[in-house]
Amino acid sequence: EFEMFLFFLLCLTPFSADKVEIIRENGKSIVHLLGNVVIEDENTRITCSEASLNQTENYVVLIQDVKIVDENGEIKSNFAVYYFKEKKGYLRDSVFLITTDQIISSDSLYYNGIEEMVEMFNNVKIEDRKNNLIGYSNRGWYDLKEDEGHLVDAPRLEIIRENKEPIDVRAREFQLISNSNTFYGFDSVVAIVDSITIYCDTFSYNLKTENGTMIKPVILEKNNELKGETGQFSMRNNGIESLSVQKGWSKYYTDEGSKNIVEGDTITIIFHDGKASRIIVEGEPRGVLSLKRKVEDAGD
Repeated sequence: EFEMFLFFLLCLTPFSADKVEIIRENGKSIVHLLGNVVIEDENTRITCSEASLNQTENYVVLIQDVKIVDENGEIKSNFAVYYFKEKKGYLRDSVFLITTDQIISSDSLYYNGIEEMVEMFNNVKIEDRKNNLIGYSNRGWYDLKEDEGHLVDAPRLEIIRENKEPIDVRAREFQLISNSNTFYGFDSVVAIVDSITIYCDTFSYNLKTENGTMIKPVILEKNNELKGETGQFSMRNNGIESLSVQKGWSKYYTDEGSKNIVEGDTITIIFHDGKASRIIVEGEPRGVLSLKRKVEDAGD
């Protein structure tokens, strides 16, 4: 009877292992596979150190050095439950999902191979190798078909720069769109670029064109301040090239210590070597200049 069952099982789900045990549990036959386990169906290949295969329910429990490979990429973990028919799996303990451009890791992960979706929990990390972008959070989703991800629960992003500290961006939620090389940050956004800190409601950035937009930005650079209803910025050579706001207000200090306050429909600040070098006000410009008083020598 067991030989007939094993033959039937092999026809349905081809597998190999160093040792095979078949056990009857509650009227069901469970196949235990031990050592160098390989399980394959038409589009999926699974390897691990130990597995328990429930052919009746069409799922398998996988233990240690788990690797699941299908058309979406490769998933690694130390524990998994995988359903063949639904192409769904739950994985935990050092989970890594590797695709052509992404490496996704987390403490645990739900995988839906048919819908090509993953949901990640705790210590989530997404490495976009194409765009030199790394995202961190405690929870996230990723659409493998659309190459689009979402990060929530204390998320932050790092834009990797050569020979410079990464650009650090924090928000309540991030949307990552790898195909268009773009990400969006929503609600309570804080972006730090060298000595410049940007606060805004919504933040977007294209990692290829190096241009971004902001809604309700407040931008600080040492004692200088720039704010407006909307804004844009551009990067060059891994640093800020220009910042521009609409319906703007700015306070800035000259090298001599004089304070200037300007308003206008559009305010643009041009940077050189990481420092503001020029300010342009367009559309009904208004301003106040406060000259620094010269302090006379006490002996004069």
